Amino acid sequence: MNEKIAPTRIEVLWRPGCPYCSRLRSGLRRAGIETVEHDIWADPSAAARVRRATGGDETVPTVVVGSRALVNPSVSQVVSAVHAEFPDQADTSVPRRPVADRCVPGRSGPPRSRWCGWRWRCAADYWHLAPVLLAAVWPWVTGQDLRGGDRSGRLRLLASGAAGIAAAVVTTLALSRFDLLRGPTVLGFPDPAVESLVLGAAGGLAVVLLGVGRTRRSAVSRSAWVGSTRVAASEDVVLVEGNAYFPASSVLPGVLVPSSTTSVCPWKGLARYYTLRVDGHDLPDAAWTYPHPLPFARRIKGRIAFWGAVEVRSE
Repeated sequence: MNEKIAPTRIEVLWRPGCPYCSRLRSGLRRAGIETVEHDIWADPSAAARVRRATGGDETVPTVVVGSRALVNPSVSQVVSAVHAEFPDQADTSVPRRPVADRCVPGRSGPPRSRWCGWRWRCAADYWHLAPVLLAAVWPWVTGQDLRGGDRSGRLRLLASGAAGIAAAVVTTLALSRFDLLRGPTVLGFPDPAVESLVLGAAGGLAVVLLGVGRTRRSAVSRSAWVGSTRVAASEDVVLVEGNAYFPASSVLPGVLVPSSTTSVCPWKGLARYYTLRVDGHDLPDAAWTYPHPLPFARRIKGRIAFWGAVEVRSE
């Protein structure tokens, strides 16, 4: 285990909502450097120190290491300053540079990539928004079973929305209780926990309203044609991303021939294709289905969609 550096000599001057501050603070913790942190929005004297170090601006993060003031430094620059200022206290196990294979945004070379940097930034800076997903996912999954005119489904949707918001609130309060909600805010709230609660409730409510709107719409009727031959027709069609998904029972018997072709959608799952055999002619991979879709796309499970030479018409 790394020997900790004396925290009274290394100070981080930061402010809420600054992603650079959040990244640096996380990096310093990983490097084994203990710091004293000052929020310049809550501490006027800290803001004055930043202005003195930057020539009048309030640029953060500003790190004070002994007699040195580093403006928006990297972790490696802070570590180098620690070794220079306190050679007798900086343990050799504290690296002069961050570990090379970490996902650090803003750096080049394998295995670092834009995806790696984006993922690292979201995990380090915005993970306090995870309760928003927790609040929204329950009513969203419930809403996948709702159809136009389904009035009884509203109670299930409202119950799922309330459960999702309650779970998000409990999770947020628990994380806040153990001081685990840190990072910049998106909407300028002074506290990430407050923003998490507000956005979680808003996200859950928005998904519930979308589901209620779906139950108020009338059923969708569509038919699918290959030339003059109608291969499918239904009054219970689900529209997703501009595609009409028909119940399998509404498709003309004998026209679907399983194909070996598959594709993957990041939110719907694995799709399997069919060749359409109509009037002695084959249309390769002209239809597809999601036999086991992911939860967000549960309402299209087992349904058939068409493309290519198949014309889908409104009834």
